[in-house]
Amino acid sequence: MPYPIKETDFHKFPVFLLAALMASLAGYVNSAMLIEFAMPVSQMTGIASRLSDGIIHIQFDLLINASMVLFGFLFGAFLSGLMIGQRQYRQDNAYGYALLCISTLLTASTILSYIGSTFSVLLTAIACGLQNALIASYRGLQIRTTHMTGIVTDIGVFIADFVKTRSPWTWQAYLLVVLFISFIVGGFIGIVTYEYFPKRAMTLPAVVMLILGMVYLKVGVHQPKNP
Repeated sequence: MPYPIKETDFHKFPVFLLAALMASLAGYVNSAMLIEFAMPVSQMTGIASRLSDGIIHIQFDLLINASMVLFGFLFGAFLSGLMIGQRQYRQDNAYGYALLCISTLLTASTILSYIGSTFSVLLTAIACGLQNALIASYRGLQIRTTHMTGIVTDIGVFIADFVKTRSPWTWQAYLLVVLFISFIVGGFIGIVTYEYFPKRAMTLPAVVMLILGMVYLKVGVHQPKNP
């Protein structure tokens, strides 16, 4: 559900830009891995259904792959908890190191994918879990960049509120729309990239995360900290 506004006096463009980039990368990774291994790595709803299917039909390959994604995503969130915790977003070195960790995981995933190893699925799931848990709460809004179920739910609630009250949308509502559109656009790019560069599609998000991490460590900590 939409969270109450805690602050409004801040520059919103960087928040929208970073959120759009992270959501598009998540959509990219999820679509590329879905094509290659027929497994969504950024959303656990589909994985839970695949686990049920594997159990009912006794498909051990499906069970193993789905379990790798589930526990990989869980482990990624666990790593985020160790590095950052559940606090409100604050600009410090921990986020830069987390981004570099994601880049490393995606790079290793590329290598494993190139040699045909399904462990590539595990590493990308860890990367997605780590990314999704990076920002537990920001300016009164819980941000999820790797799966869209909660995002679409919140957008629906905002639309209902507008229909009932005719009150203008808040910046949070527009941010949710940006996240949703960015995820779809990223997925489109991921599919096209995989078709032209199979087995090497994870190189692009790995490089982007590397650049983000290095930039964050260099300039991010010098920005005013958010409460």
